[in-house]
Amino acid sequence: MIPDRGAAPGRLALASALALCAAAAFWVAEGVAPWNADQSNIWHHYEYMTEGFLSGHTYLSLEPAPALLSLRDPYDPAANARYRLWDALALMAPWRLVTGHMLPQRLAVAAAAAAGMLALGLFLWEVRRRCFPRLRGAALAGVLLVAFHAAWLPVILRRPGVWELPIVCAAACLWWSLYFLWKFHDSGGKARWAVATGIALALLMGSRATFVFAAGAVAALALARPAGPVPRPRALRRPGLPALALAFAGGAALLVYNHERFGRWLEFGQNYQLWGTEYRGLHLFSPRFILFNARTYLFSLPRFGPYFPFLHPFWPEILPAEHMGTEEIYGVLFMMPVHFAGLGACAWAWRGRADPARRPAAVAVAAAAASSVLSSLVLFNFGGVCSRYVTELMAGWTLVTCVGLMALFGSAQESRPGRLVRALATLAACWSIACVWLASAEFRGFMRQTNPGTYRIAAHALDYPSAWWAARNGITYGPVDLDVRVPPVPTDQGIVLLASGRPERTNQLLLDIPRGGTARLTLADDQHAVLVTPVLPVDGVRLRLRVAAPWLYPPRESPYWDPFGESAVRSDLQERFSIQWDSGGVSTRSVLSNDPTAFRPTVRTVSETQPDTAYVASVKPAPTP
Repeated sequence: MIPDRGAAPGRLALASALALCAAAAFWVAEGVAPWNADQSNIWHHYEYMTEGFLSGHTYLSLEPAPALLSLRDPYDPAANARYRLWDALALMAPWRLVTGHMLPQRLAVAAAAAAGMLALGLFLWEVRRRCFPRLRGAALAGVLLVAFHAAWLPVILRRPGVWELPIVCAAACLWWSLYFLWKFHDSGGKARWAVATGIALALLMGSRATFVFAAGAVAALALARPAGPVPRPRALRRPGLPALALAFAGGAALLVYNHERFGRWLEFGQNYQLWGTEYRGLHLFSPRFILFNARTYLFSLPRFGPYFPFLHPFWPEILPAEHMGTEEIYGVLFMMPVHFAGLGACAWAWRGRADPARRPAAVAVAAAAASSVLSSLVLFNFGGVCSRYVTELMAGWTLVTCVGLMALFGSAQESRPGRLVRALATLAACWSIACVWLASAEFRGFMRQTNPGTYRIAAHALDYPSAWWAARNGITYGPVDLDVRVPPVPTDQGIVLLASGRPERTNQLLLDIPRGGTARLTLADDQHAVLVTPVLPVDGVRLRLRVAAPWLYPPRESPYWDPFGESAVRSDLQERFSIQWDSGGVSTRSVLSNDPTAFRPTVRTVSETQPDTAYVASVKPAPTP
């Protein structure tokens, strides 16, 4: 083995990268602290569960509202809306017992992320020492920083709620189990590492039951003949049995817990959720979702816009039958192309499977790859696609990607890929980090609210190109004059005449026709009506309007607003909604406005298939008030 002359600098570089990842995790998660007072939202559920456990029962410490219990059907989403709680204890319960205070759930999520990064850091350090001693310490630190992003952590931590905590905990437990699996094989099969692997696998299944198949794959590879260079006595033919036994015991304990809490072994609480939509009777898992989900998770492209954060979630036009939809999703291969390096890791592991020094890492790579494949079988069959599941999907493959990067940059000179390949890998890593932070900044608009100073600085600096482009191409902003054609047929369905923003964060000008020859208009922020006109008479089939709204301008962080300073005019333009017609008008001020995602709003034009539907015949810039 080549001596590692840079051990001390490399250890310092890796420790610095780990500290940076942990600081970023806590910074992102701590952003929701101002919302901590909302006791019914998603920030406290595991705190209530911890209190329940410490009080000797399995249900939450928070009593349900009596009015909810008195409903004829408490699971009816139309009836339970007022009473729904927006839906780690290994850390939170001991913390409460030792300190006497509850560890906030958001910090528990960040702590789990930091603990997972520690496991990855230890794994990378030891694999480097064993297999890639030529890899510089700075490069190893860079690999760990990439891993933090490749696991989607800056995005999932943006909302450290009840759903995100078990997923992040599961990712951390998976990384620890893979590290212990590596140690088990590298040591030639020492029992203590088998025990540690089994404990980590038990906690993995307790954190996220969907990882049961991944846990089985890791346990199976612990049963394999120890792969390391240290010989073991022939009597210990199955030194990995403690890993399997402890993992089995953890799975059995989870089933007992389910039976104690819900009365059924395989009930994980899904049937007791108070949904916002009527999902009862749907098949939540079905093979018919596989193709759509796989394409969405892996190959979907974001929607692009000229304003920070530039990359907006993918939104499908058509969903499979009974599919619940997508939530803030981005395709992995576009957003994180660094994961292609994992293919190199698989090739490296396969070629070195006979080398005693490389076999332990090859086993860990196989286990990690299998865990992502098995997680995909669960997620691709599920009737929904969600951003937080990207961490669940890519947790194992993140370790594979790390090994691939080490092989690219740390292999011996004769087997190292060429400069072009290494340059492309570096570019893919930088692209992945940038895209992940853009997705984190975009996620539900949280960063703008939770880290407003950072968001403002980043948006202002990065929106200069769009401001220059708009000025050069004569893009005008502000109120618009509309010539709307209104059919004489009544309809109570809101017809979208103008729209701006993106799905789930949309600004709209809506038209209703209560009766023939009349119209009513609404300026709305998603489902919230900001401004509504009275019923207006329509001159024949024509309605002339002047519409002003904040979303007809660039976002408030844009350099467009610099000439206005902090004046009252700027504030008025950023909050003023108004609709004027031939004989009158209405207006209001509101901060309820989503950012535009294009220079101009989308306009409803005449439809060849529905010629009798209302549409905008012309739209022109109007004088700015």
